[in-house]
Amino acid sequence: MKIEKSTALSASSVTEDGKPIAYFNASIGTTGTTNNFNITSPELYEANKAQVRKDKADFDAAVYAVEDANTTA
Repeated sequence: MKIEKSTALSASSVTEDGKPIAYFNASIGTTGTTNNFNITSPELYEANKAQVRKDKADFDAAVYAVEDANTTA
């Protein structure tokens, strides 16, 4: 049996009044990373595209930080 340890990250991009626009989730393990991005409201995404893209970039940076910590530990 081979047991793998992984770290899960999740986040969401929301409007100022809390309406969900997109979800991000990632699983970082010893054999690789899965990083997903799901738009929940195409209309809100179009109206808030710049903010969602910034949120996605920030999420990706957090994923990279965990990956880097795992390889240097």
